[in-house]
Amino acid sequence: MEITYTCVGLANMKPKRWEGNVRILSFDHPYECSVSARGSSFQVILGSYEHGNYICIPNYNIGCDLACLSDTFWNMERLASAGLSIVDALSISDALCAIDDFIPL
Repeated sequence: MEITYTCVGLANMKPKRWEGNVRILSFDHPYECSVSARGSSFQVILGSYEHGNYICIPNYNIGCDLACLSDTFWNMERLASAGLSIVDALSISDALCAIDDFIPL
């Protein structure tokens, strides 16, 4: 399944909006997705454990906790603190929101 979504940047960003694409590769836990936006691509693994949800981005050596998939602000903050640029963190957190209805975390 492939979804096109709109990323919304912070107040001082140019461009203010950009398009992203997320493809759900696996509908079994843990879930795997491919995210691309603004020239960056990520293989993303999503799952849940006893204390919450998590995201792993193996090709960037990133793993961190997530809130619910629709909590773009908290997820963006976690991804940025894990080492992603603000643009990439926003692109991924907006992708997570776009797939919230399809991934039961």
